[in-house]
Order: sequence, then C-alpha cells, then structure tokens
Amino acid sequence: MKKYRTSFIGILFFLLLMAGCSSQESENKSADSTEKAANNEIAQMDSHEGEVTEDQLASADKEIKNTSGTEITENDRMMIYNANLSLQVKDYHQVEEEIQKKATELDGYVVQSSIYNSGTDYINGSIIVKVPQANFQSYINEVEKNSIKVIEKNISSNDVTEEFVDLESRLKAKEAVEKRLLTLMDQAEKTEDLLKISNDLATVQEQKEQILGRMKYLKNNVDYSTVTIQLEEELVKVGNIKNSDSLNTWQKAKSQFVSTINGVISFLSSVVVLAIGLSPILIPVAVIVIVWIIFRKKRKQQE
Repeated sequence: MKKYRTSFIGILFFLLLMAGCSSQESENKSADSTEKAANNEIAQMDSHEGEVTEDQLASADKEIKNTSGTEITENDRMMIYNANLSLQVKDYHQVEEEIQKKATELDGYVVQSSIYNSGTDYINGSIIVKVPQANFQSYINEVEKNSIKVIEKNISSNDVTEEFVDLESRLKAKEAVEKRLLTLMDQAEKTEDLLKISNDLATVQEQKEQILGRMKYLKNNVDYSTVTIQLEEELVKVGNIKNSDSLNTWQKAKSQFVSTINGVISFLSSVVVLAIGLSPILIPVAVIVIVWIIFRKKRKQQE
C-alpha cells in the first residue's frame, strides 16, 4: 500500500512539474513573439530608409479624423469674404482719407493704395483694405456713403472649412511621423542610417512648415475680409486765361502788315513775269493800237 502511495505521489509531482514547464514555455514564446513584432516594425522602418509613404499618411489622416470625434457646425464654418466696389466720388483725396481712417477705426489696415491721373479729365485709383469679418458689411456701407454713385458692387465668399480641417489632420500626421523619426534617430547606431533618417526628418519638417504657412494664410483671410475699392473723380473743366503771348496785339499787327506787303509784292512780281512772258504778243498789239490812235487824231484835225 505504501508502495502504491509513493508511486502516486511521484506521478502527481511529475505532472505538476510538466505543467509548470509548459506554462513557462508558453510565456516565453509570447514574449518572444511580442519582441519579434516590435523588432520587425523597426526593421521595416529602417528598410524604407525612414520614409513615409502616401498610403501611410492617408491611413494616419483617416485614423486621426475617425478618432477626433468632432463635428463641424454652422457656427464653426470658416468663410473668406471679398468685396469689389467701383465708386464715383466728388473729391478723390478726401474720400481716400476717409476710407483709410474708417478702416483704422475698425481695427483694419490698408494693404495697397495707388492713384492714376488720366490727363486733365479724370483722377482714378484703387485701395485694398483688410477689415475684421464682423465689420465687413458695416464697412462697405460706410464706404458707399462717401460716393456720388456706385458704379459696380460685387461680394463673394469662399468656404475653406474642409481644407482647414484637412490641413489640421495632415499636420497631426506629420507631427506623429516627426516624433517617430526622432525616436529612430535616437536608436540609430550606424552613421548611414542616421543620415537617411535626418534627410527624411528634414523633408517632413519642411512639409510641416508648408502646412502651417497655408493654415496661417487661410486663418488671416478668414479673420480679415478683403475690400477692393476703385475710386473715380471726374474733374470740372475750367477755361484758362490766355497768356501775354497770345494777347500781344503789336506783334500780331506787325505780322499782319508784313504778310500784306509780301502779298502785294508777290502779286506785282506775278504781273511783271506775266507781262514779260506775253511781250512777243503784247508789243505788236500795243504798237498797232498806238498807231491807230494817232491816225484817228490826225484825221479829226483835218476835218
């Protein structure tokens, strides 16, 4: 009996020992699998020389959008407003000053101002002003009050909400890639790998700056609406007093006298030239006429 009991205890101990070894082996395999997956991930990043493909970026963008959980409401929409006005004014310089003054009062600023003189009949020019979006319509109304006539008016808007949200998502993706590349740079041991990662990091950071620049541009245009104003003033024509040269009577009289003398001399010269030219005919005719007149006088005396 004791013999069987001892054998049973030995078998039970052997089974417990085998179970412990099996559990330990399973745990070791699981740990090895996890470590192997992590090493494969790093190796995959290294094999691509630290580059991030468009598919990875798109996947990252999609993941960020899905996990953000934010919905765009009507009040959150980002709108860019632009206005183009063409106005006829009474006093160009006065209206220009009023436009700039009103923009400053509304915390706006003048982007560009130019003036053109079209001869003596017109003065025209343009002013580009940025005003806070909240004061956009009120500013346009104030500008129109300073005009005689509104020749043309055009107001447009552009919804950039989706573009801005997309830029935010892409920025987060770039920041995630930048963080990953920095981690790989700290882990890199070879100089070749370090150079490759540095080049990719520089590319990602450049793309990140481009995204930030575009976001800043959109936000500024959303916060400050653009108003382009064309001004035109029609000048009143006033006759000028003639100068002393145009009123010099003595000079005009002398000029007229000389012109008359020259005309008479020219006429007489033409007569003389004509007489000389016709002398072969005129002289015989003149001789005949003179002889005939003398003959008539003698005949009357005889009678």
